[in-house]
Amino acid sequence: MSEKIYKSTPASLNPLPWLAILSLVGILSLNSCVTYKNQILFQGLSDTSYIASTSQPDPIIQRGDQLSIMVFTPDPIASAYYNMPMGGGAGNMQNAMGGNGTIMGYLVDESGNIIFPKLGTLNVLGMTQQSLQNKIQASIEPVVKDALVNVRLLNFRVTFINSNRAQTVTIMNNKTNMLQFLGNVGGVEWMDKRDGIILIRQVDSVRTVYRLNLADKSIFQSPAYYLQPNDVVYVEPNKRKFLETNAQLISLFASVTSAVSIIIVLANSLF
Repeated sequence: MSEKIYKSTPASLNPLPWLAILSLVGILSLNSCVTYKNQILFQGLSDTSYIASTSQPDPIIQRGDQLSIMVFTPDPIASAYYNMPMGGGAGNMQNAMGGNGTIMGYLVDESGNIIFPKLGTLNVLGMTQQSLQNKIQASIEPVVKDALVNVRLLNFRVTFINSNRAQTVTIMNNKTNMLQFLGNVGGVEWMDKRDGIILIRQVDSVRTVYRLNLADKSIFQSPAYYLQPNDVVYVEPNKRKFLETNAQLISLFASVTSAVSIIIVLANSLF
């Protein structure tokens, strides 16, 4: 009489408990990435007075920038000559609305030059708004007395990127800090890392990367606290964001785990 022998898998070799434990640990580790403390901003600040740093490097004029240059003089005719739309700088002035005479600005070409009425070609690459203003004012002073020159960068743009959206914002105030900018674009979201803000800044051929932590008071001393033209601000997502946006992956993992468990049970009962 044949005797059927049943073999059972020792508990220590059964992968089912280990799969369950690993699944539980994985889910808990992902959910624990967002804690209450991580959501508190500017940790370390106390109720006292601080000396706020007001030093901010003036924006450096770069290739592709658009500059508003306005000349004010006691002589209306002279003022009109220097400020006439498509005047002496017709080669590289842009029209804002396409036909209404509004000056978009003097475009800095690839050589770093603009063409300005009476003065001709000016190399402005690497200059600040103030230094260019002083240069033009000194150049026209022998021709027009008591002239005032105003130079303003028109394309002060900053790009914001996180896991949900990306947008480029034109900033009107040249002295805008990181907190004001984040407020303007809707702030950081629940699933964004407060300590994972990256600012990428490029001036000509030099690219510098700064890492900022909104959860620490050190952000106020960062050289990236005040923004510069063409800055890119990227906010990293935390791991819980990955968990929520990959629910299908978690569901698939659970299905595979269940299937493996069923196979193990059937194998134990048959063999």
